[in-house]
Amino acid sequence: MNGILGEVLAAHGGAQSWQSVSVIRARGRLGGLLPKRFPGNKLADFTVEVHVAEQHTVLHDFPCAGQRAVFDRGDVRIETRDGEHLSTRTDPRSAFHGLSGIHRNVAWDPLDTAYFAGYAFWNYLTAPLLLTRGDITVAEGEPRLESGQLWRRLQATFHAPLATHCQQQTFYVDTDGLIRRHDFVAEPVGSWARAALYCGQHREFDGLVFPTRRRVLPRGPGSRVLPRPTLLALDFDDIEVER
Repeated sequence: MNGILGEVLAAHGGAQSWQSVSVIRARGRLGGLLPKRFPGNKLADFTVEVHVAEQHTVLHDFPCAGQRAVFDRGDVRIETRDGEHLSTRTDPRSAFHGLSGIHRNVAWDPLDTAYFAGYAFWNYLTAPLLLTRGDITVAEGEPRLESGQLWRRLQATFHAPLATHCQQQTFYVDTDGLIRRHDFVAEPVGSWARAALYCGQHREFDGLVFPTRRRVLPRGPGSRVLPRPTLLALDFDDIEVER
């Protein structure tokens, strides 16, 4: 792996270590403006499991204790702890658009949340290995001065049917090779939902490096980041890696 992406993988634990991972489990806390739309316990204290090779995410004890939300390659379901299906939805992204999407400006149901949180957690926790996938095209962009450093940029184009925030996304890399910022449009929220996700407090877990503090802020014109409101506050307390 050459170029910036090779440096990024090395800084986060190395390509070989990442390629050996099958499952990532994480515990943490979720806050900010967006989770106010979520039903049930709002994932305020979450336990999530992502399968690295395919888009499969399990949100344990959501929307309530004894249940779990499953995002499985684009489809979603709510089931009991024993695997009994309680509700399902195919093509859940379409529900965020048109007349059916109007009420989602205020509140989401458990399947809406299972879709959005399911793909988002999968994208966040599998990066930077995510950027080596064959259905994502990565090119080097112009660097940008931020936080007193010249951060290099990776422009990523996501190809269908991979579930993600939007097709065009940008990852900012600091001088140590760590991903420090991630720009996207959260299309299920709205075409106007231009966001910058800041990554900090990087820690090593079983040889892999993850940012344990993530904050999503709105972006204005020219990719200018606005200081408020905090759209999403995501903190990981513990991460386990299964190989």
